[in-house]
Amino acid sequence: MKENKFSIHNLKNISQDPKMFHAKGAFYEKMGKIDKAIESYKQASQYDYLKSQYALANLYHSKGQYNEAEKWYSIAFKNGEERAALNLGNMYFKVEGYEYALYWYEKVAVLGDLRGQNNLGVTYFKLKDYERSEKWLKQASQSNFGKACFNLGVLYYNLNRIDEAIESYKKGSVLLDEECKFNLAVLSQRQDDEKNAISLYKQLHKLGHKKGCFNIGLIMEIDENYEEAERYYLKSADKDCSNSQYRLGYIYDRDEEYEYAIDYYERSIEQNNTFAKYRLGNLYNQKNDIEQAKIYYEMAAKDNMIAAKNNLAGLYFEAKNYEEAIKYYEEAIVDGCKEAIENIGDLYFQQGDVDKAISYYLRNSNDLSCQIKLGRIYEDGENYEEARIWYTKASENGDTHANYKLGCMYEEEGNILEARKYFELAAEKAHLNARIHLGKIYFEEESYEDAKKMFEVPANEGNIYSQHMLGVIFDSYFKDYINSKYWYEKARSKNCEESIYNLGQLSLKLNEDNEAEKYYKEGFKLGSKKCEYMLAGLYYKKSLEMYNSLADEKYENSQEVVNSMPQLNINFDEVLLAKFEELEIVVDEEEYVPMYILEIEENLKEEFEDIINDMIIDFDEK
Repeated sequence: MKENKFSIHNLKNISQDPKMFHAKGAFYEKMGKIDKAIESYKQASQYDYLKSQYALANLYHSKGQYNEAEKWYSIAFKNGEERAALNLGNMYFKVEGYEYALYWYEKVAVLGDLRGQNNLGVTYFKLKDYERSEKWLKQASQSNFGKACFNLGVLYYNLNRIDEAIESYKKGSVLLDEECKFNLAVLSQRQDDEKNAISLYKQLHKLGHKKGCFNIGLIMEIDENYEEAERYYLKSADKDCSNSQYRLGYIYDRDEEYEYAIDYYERSIEQNNTFAKYRLGNLYNQKNDIEQAKIYYEMAAKDNMIAAKNNLAGLYFEAKNYEEAIKYYEEAIVDGCKEAIENIGDLYFQQGDVDKAISYYLRNSNDLSCQIKLGRIYEDGENYEEARIWYTKASENGDTHANYKLGCMYEEEGNILEARKYFELAAEKAHLNARIHLGKIYFEEESYEDAKKMFEVPANEGNIYSQHMLGVIFDSYFKDYINSKYWYEKARSKNCEESIYNLGQLSLKLNEDNEAEKYYKEGFKLGSKKCEYMLAGLYYKKSLEMYNSLADEKYENSQEVVNSMPQLNINFDEVLLAKFEELEIVVDEEEYVPMYILEIEENLKEEFEDIINDMIIDFDEK
């Protein structure tokens, strides 16, 4: 009698079908119920069901239970699952059990598995067996396995067989291996073939290769093509490339697009980019958001960034939190920050500790600003010899103010030759008061044309002494009475008594007695005895002339009066020199503001992502 296929006996057989257990295990695995999945897979495996054996191995592997994983991978491989050997090799490779990895990779490599051949070649490379590494990588490469082409290129590169490396990368590039394209681009750059490098980087940009996008962005930034740099950086920045995020932040910061700059700096900071922390601190510092600046400077300082320590100290300095400022300055100084040395000197000077300030300035004694500060300190302390030493050093470094100060010192000592030398150096850099001093020296040396040239600029800036001296030069030496009167009038408008007197004298020369009387009266009202004397003389002259006229008419005793009046010996050609006076230059009360380091040395040509020099294992366990 034929058995009915729907009999109870057949139902019992169906319930023991390993396929059903495997399907149940797969369902549980999909639901995330791993323990139940393992239980079902084990039930199927009792029937020697290969798929379940392999699935069990993978689950134990993912759970880190390597002994169980090894057990089931071994069973699966014996039952014909080649991938089990590859996965066992990968498992040992990850824990650096390279000898065991070799054993399992070779199991599938000899069967022609390209991934096994590639991974076997990589493992031999790790063990420095370059001959066997080349053998297996070549075998996989000849079968057009892209990763093997890349790894073979790495092998050749490390053996300094550059031409062979390039050929291997070229083959991998044709097979669309991104790492091959990248390394080929880097090597093209090294060989100054930027055209080919850019072409390859552009291909990588289309593929969204992070390092490729960054490198071509950097090329564009170096060429100051910022729009293109932004475009390339954006693609890799959106793939969390910290370097691209930082460069984007810098470009936006530079263009004062602060909202975007902050966003990209912060994204780069999330990946611990020290430069982004520092520049964001600078951005907030320049926006006077001190608390935010502190946060980011502190982050960069913890990364041991010297400039960040200096700038953080500066914020504490300005807030008069000297204890914290000194702490960070000292840390920066230990790390070699020259700016911090001068800053801490300024801090001590501001606190009145001049000796400590000097001790720090002396540590930076080759720096111009410290030389000037040392000169000023010693000058204020009336230690002129020491002041002269430091002003001389500053002069040798080209400082205009130091030249002026030295000129004044030598002039005070009567060493006109040295004074003139330093005043001339300062005057060449348009130091107005140096021009005034130099004009005076030239005048006294009777170099009137040179003196005129020196006085003209400060005279136009309103210096009374220079205006008056120009009047004297035009009056007495060039006989140019129009220009003389012009400059005398400029000084007269500021109540310069000498100019008023000289204008009276000039008027007499020009037979303009009424004008002379006007000027002498003006000077007399200002208290000038010279003007009063000349005014009296002018009146006496007029009076004598009137008596002479009356005497000619024999009027009363006019002749007797004339005979009794003495002849006055008045010098109508006398010219007065004005009191020496510099231009008053308004200088705000000096406040020591810390030197913040806002620009840091970044050689962009050294920032390129370098050649990828680590071989790639194929961990694809499908």
